[in-house]
Parts: sequence; C-alpha cells; structure tokens
Amino acid sequence: MPQTLLCLCFSLVGSADVRAASAKPKVVIAHAAMNFRVAPLWVAQDQGFFAKYGIDSEIIYMRGGPTLFSGMLSGDIQIGWTASAIIVPIAEGADFVIVAGFNNRVTDELVVRPGIKRPEELRGKRFGVQSIGGGGWVGAMLGLESLGLEPRRDDIRVLVIGDNTVRGQALEGGSIDATVLDGLFSRKAKAKGMIALADFSQSNIPMMNHLVAVRRTYLQRQPEIVENVLRALVEGLAFTWSPKSKSAVLKSVMRRLRITETSFAEEGYQELLTRGGLEKKPHPSLEGVRNVQRLMASSNPRVGEIKLEEIVDRSIVRKLDDSGFIDRMYSVYPAK
Repeated sequence: MPQTLLCLCFSLVGSADVRAASAKPKVVIAHAAMNFRVAPLWVAQDQGFFAKYGIDSEIIYMRGGPTLFSGMLSGDIQIGWTASAIIVPIAEGADFVIVAGFNNRVTDELVVRPGIKRPEELRGKRFGVQSIGGGGWVGAMLGLESLGLEPRRDDIRVLVIGDNTVRGQALEGGSIDATVLDGLFSRKAKAKGMIALADFSQSNIPMMNHLVAVRRTYLQRQPEIVENVLRALVEGLAFTWSPKSKSAVLKSVMRRLRITETSFAEEGYQELLTRGGLEKKPHPSLEGVRNVQRLMASSNPRVGEIKLEEIVDRSIVRKLDDSGFIDRMYSVYPAK
C-alpha cells in the first residue's frame, strides 16, 4: 500500500476516533407531571443548557409514574423527573436512587364544588386524582391527613381522573366533588365558581414531589453524566427564578401546557415563585421521603422496610453547592 494511502487511512481512523470521543452522550429524561413546577426541566432543554454541559438530551412526557418507572428499569429512560412514590418500586427491588429534590413540600390547593364549606363535609364525596400512588395522590392524601381525614375511614371515594386540566374540568362538570390543583389550575377553577377549601402551601407538609432519580447502576457507571444533567437543571432552576427570564420561561411552559392566554400564564408563574413551588437549592429531603414512607407503608409493608439513607444520594447536589456552582448560577441569573 503506498505511503500516501496509509496516511489517509490513519487520518480517517483518527478523525472517526475524535468524532466518537466528542459525541455528546444521549440521555432520555422523562417526567410524568404537567405543571409549572416542571419549568426548570423544560427551560434547561429550550435554553440549550443540557447541550452546554455536554448532554444530548431528549425530554419525554409519560402518563403516570408506573410507566415512567418501567421505562427507567428497561434502560430506555436514563433520568426520571418524578415523585417520591418512587419508593414503591424501590421496595419491590428496583435499584432507583434519588439525587435531587426540586419541590420538598405539598403546595397544591384543595378545591371543591360549591356547597362544601368544611373538610368534614368531604365524607362520602368523590375525590379526583391523576393516578393512584403518584405524586399528586401522595400530596392529596397527606393534605387530607392534615385536615383529619382518611379516605377509607371517611368513605371518600378516590377516583382516577387525569391531570390538572382534566381534574379541573371534572370538578366544574360535577363528575367529582373535590380534588387538589396546582396554583394556576386552582385559580382557573375558582374563577368558575369552585371553592378553595385549603391551601396546603401554607401547611408546610414535607414531601418530595418533583425529584430527580436514576438507577443506581447508571449512577455508578456514568457519574459525570448525572452530574452534568444536574448542572443543566440547576441552571434551568436559577433561570426560572430570575424575573429577567420571565418571558422565556412563560414561552416554555405555555407550549408544554398548551396555554394560550398570556395573562393566565403570568399568574401561574407568579404563584410558582410566591407559593414555594420550587426550592432554590435542590437538595433531596429525607424528611419529605420519610413522610411519604409513613403514609404508604400502611398499604405496603415493604415500603416501611426501606432504609431511606440508602436510597437518597445527596453527594452531587452537595458538591455543586459546596463548590459555589449553585450560587454562581444565581449571580448569572439574579432573582431580583
């Protein structure tokens, strides 16, 4: 083989190696919630933050936590933006680990049909949720518990209805008597005559709702990828908190939630920032997971056997915080 041809072959092989080394890792990130609190995830995608940190990301919506968990177990989904109901598959043997918490307490409102004036009047009524065992269900059950209610004892019929939009429509149409709604959808329901019976954002009920989870095996194999995903999400979080970014945040959220009224979306954005819907530093909350464990262990004893310290990994967010990365993001995107 002539020397020039050999050089060309080695050149081509070298170019292929460089391209392979520089290729961004493909990461599928799934979420099951559809509300304003998912904003940091959507913003990180739309603003190119994942690409900035070397991640080729794909964001997908899954209808319900169980479907999302199945996708993670199969390996089709690498990162889950989900809720603390993830402890149920963990109790069944799934190797999930929680690495960040973007919302560590219940923030929804309990909204009811006109005529219901006190919590005890929910006895015997129909209560709508998105799914049994999902994050919204957990928040609703913890909220009812804080009001002294227990669905089985008090004959509150819990019905699977759908997401915030569908539950709001069901409430207005009379097919359910009560539900919990995110601030934006609660405001819309109240404008149509529904009643806010309780605002759980004022109750300080610990619960990890919007958390980030991965398979432990994936974290062990790809710690740098998980860290870079969290870097992008933290930047998305700081971007969301900054008033200067409001128009871009609204654009991302309105497209995902199919909102056409800008004024309505602006109200939801303000409620997100004022009702404590997002943490400023997404440290995972053991107290929030422990509260969920206590609630769910009554129906699934295996959940009560989980050692929470083993399924919550605080190391990456702590590293980002201790290194000053999180504070730097808030200097780049000032909250005032």
